[in-house]
Amino acid sequence: MKTQAKVSFTAILLLSLGFVSSSVSRFIPAYAYYANTTPSQATAIYHLAPSAINLQHLVLSNSQLRQLATLNDSNAAYQLALRFLQQQDYTAAKLWWQPYFAKFNSAQQQTLAEQLVKANQWLDISYLGKAGKLPKGNAKQAWLLQQQMPPAQIDPAYAQQQQLALSTSSVQASSQCQFNVLMMTDHYKGIDTLKQYKQQYSKAPEPAKGSFCFTDIVYVADKFSCDDSSGALKCNWQNASAHPWPEGFDFIVMMSKQGAANVLGGIMHINSSQSYAVFLHELMHFNGFEDEYVLAEQKQQWLCKQQGLVAPNLFIANEVSPPKGWQKSIACSNQLAYKPSPNWSIMQYQTMSLSEQYRELWQKQINQPLTKPIRFSEYFAFLGLKPVFTTASKEQKFSD
Repeated sequence: MKTQAKVSFTAILLLSLGFVSSSVSRFIPAYAYYANTTPSQATAIYHLAPSAINLQHLVLSNSQLRQLATLNDSNAAYQLALRFLQQQDYTAAKLWWQPYFAKFNSAQQQTLAEQLVKANQWLDISYLGKAGKLPKGNAKQAWLLQQQMPPAQIDPAYAQQQQLALSTSSVQASSQCQFNVLMMTDHYKGIDTLKQYKQQYSKAPEPAKGSFCFTDIVYVADKFSCDDSSGALKCNWQNASAHPWPEGFDFIVMMSKQGAANVLGGIMHINSSQSYAVFLHELMHFNGFEDEYVLAEQKQQWLCKQQGLVAPNLFIANEVSPPKGWQKSIACSNQLAYKPSPNWSIMQYQTMSLSEQYRELWQKQINQPLTKPIRFSEYFAFLGLKPVFTTASKEQKFSD
């Protein structure tokens, strides 16, 4: 009896509404309710009142949405694509957005493209961009940045919204910090990662407040041809001679897509997949800290033959005794290296947090430096580049 009553109710509902097209809007709640309680009838109701189903896309099941999508309901396909993107099932999402993308309205296209950017699905974004389907807006700007297009092709309004500088001439040094750092990148993901670094640093400045000030992120495209062909990330700084450099800056952070992090002549090279702990490790190199893992053979040839305190965290016991409490380090193969602590530190394992002991050593090094920190302007002068602010000795070692 219940089944017969249900069938009768369905027939009466569909027939009564189906024959009175002008009354459809008055019965949308009834359509929507019945679509939810009887999924098998969703397609039948869709034929009678698409608007009623459209209002319910957010609460319909995936099964119901698939039924509607097979009827070329682009709204259903859009909801399916979004759901799978949120679940990080990018292959399933593509099955629903790719065939229907041209049918999505502009707002849907924008939202979907931005979700693809957020998920770092650059192959899919490139597919849309190269096919001329990527709508104007944030997602397209992100794609241009990721493609390393020249700064002139980036919308200034978008750059302002993202707190992104398109030239170093628009940034200024601060008088509030002991060191000023230019933050530069050549691609979109680098912008987001450097922002995260800045945000995390501002919450807990190291080694103390007022130590480092960082600029807005400066997008430089592929001006310096950074690559990791040798394993370590390197850039062609010979191109710096044609680039405008603002005064008052000490160091550069240059972020590219891949390559091992390192510091060279007051310039930190780091990739956009590396953690904040790696950034902090490299930041300490600016102030003369040395790695506590085995140093490169080339570096050992000159550094490990010295005597005494050669870095805030490295003592070479060459005919002299190490400071009290210092422990053997594996930095030098000649067994003469010592470090301040028997424990692992951030200079040995970059995933370690900064200990209070090393924080104090860092602050002491800033206030009473063993050696003068090497600025990037000095490194440029060493390379014979302009503009030159100071003159660097050609005997000076620039690599950390």
